Amino acid sequence: MEQPRRIVVVGGVAGGATAASKARRCCPQAEIEVYDQDEFISYAGCGLPYFIGGYSPNWRRLLARLPEQFEAKQNIRVFLRHRVNSIDPANKNIRVADLEGVSESSIDYDRLIIATGASPFVPPLSGRELEGVFVLRSLKHALEMKSFIDMRAPQRAVIVGAGAIGLEMCEALRRLGMEVHLVELADHVLPPLDADLTGEVGEHLEAGGVHLHLGARVEGLEGRGGAVARVATSQGELDTEMVLLSIGIRPVSELAQRAGIELGDRGAIRVDAAMRTSLPDILACGDCATTRHLVSGRESWIPLGSTARKQGRAAADTVSGGEGSFPGVLGTFILKAFELTLGKTGLSPSEASDAGFDADALTLEDSVLPGYYRGGGRMTARVTVDKVSGRILGAQVVGDYGSQADKRLDVFAVCTGAGLTASDLSSLDLAYAPPYSHPLDIPIVAGNLAEARILGKECTCTMEGLED
Repeated sequence: MEQPRRIVVVGGVAGGATAASKARRCCPQAEIEVYDQDEFISYAGCGLPYFIGGYSPNWRRLLARLPEQFEAKQNIRVFLRHRVNSIDPANKNIRVADLEGVSESSIDYDRLIIATGASPFVPPLSGRELEGVFVLRSLKHALEMKSFIDMRAPQRAVIVGAGAIGLEMCEALRRLGMEVHLVELADHVLPPLDADLTGEVGEHLEAGGVHLHLGARVEGLEGRGGAVARVATSQGELDTEMVLLSIGIRPVSELAQRAGIELGDRGAIRVDAAMRTSLPDILACGDCATTRHLVSGRESWIPLGSTARKQGRAAADTVSGGEGSFPGVLGTFILKAFELTLGKTGLSPSEASDAGFDADALTLEDSVLPGYYRGGGRMTARVTVDKVSGRILGAQVVGDYGSQADKRLDVFAVCTGAGLTASDLSSLDLAYAPPYSHPLDIPIVAGNLAEARILGKECTCTMEGLED
């Protein structure tokens, strides 16, 4: 396939900005333009809670690259505050509205990359329009919230939704001295993890001053003088001065759908491994696009910044005339909630059963360093194993912030993605010294236990050693 003369990217941040940058390296002679209706094109979206909480008070440090830098360094023209209203696949052009000048123009393309991302899900609650009610998805959202906090100095806040952003914002707002109430419809925080693993997390949040309201449904927001003053829930009313709706996100795929592009899981744009959509010369990447789960093999929508960047690179390879390839994801994530680290990779036991595996799970809990060496903390790991093949299907971790739970989760992620078995896990040659781990670190112990369980052997195993 010959290289295109004109590449147009719709959307920026992780997926779109990465795709444009990689396309420039692959197509040095092509015209490349990026259109985004936002005010910023490339920034660290995952850093927003830490900016609001004061860990990184200068918001400009979140900016990865300015439009002027794209043009000066890579000859990529960036048009901010420009909304793409429609795509005409037959004539290979898009209709773009200049949101500042209120004008519309037609832009031709040879190949088009859609990276429209995802938007916060906001249920039709009464009082949603009140002052002091926020979502947090973009840098603009973060700046609006930070400005409100600086000007109004709220003392009480309600966070709706105990997912990753909700938990990170609990810490951020508590750090600012607010009384924080966390409302979650499920019966435990961080629903992607097994409920019994997150009991400790709930206790830890409460110890950090967060008031939990689990199994509670938000029924409406009430105001006073145009500002939010109360949250009505199924468990009662909560007085407040600000509200963060962190219920979830949805793929922004309406533009693609109107153009006749096929949608997939949860309404995201269906793509193949090369990021091609159902229409020729149109690709998609990032939080608006589907992917494949590497364990279940199913089409999935798992929006993560790291995934968006990888998909952006694959889209650029394909749009440049090559054959990009993004094999899929495990859905690996990790987050910090006060002094705990929480994370997951692959499938939980229930997800594995739903995917057709005859799955088993084993849970380990111990200190991560030998008893004679100070520090380290404790962590719990739950590993999902296929009882037939012994294949590692996934893992969940909950550990003290100093336990290096991230290191252990990464080991599980690599093993899960590579299709390794419990026997492979038990044979890993991991780095060992007392300041870092036990002689048999948690992943190795997990492999020993899983192997013994699959083979039907009696086994007593600790971090210090293994006894058959």
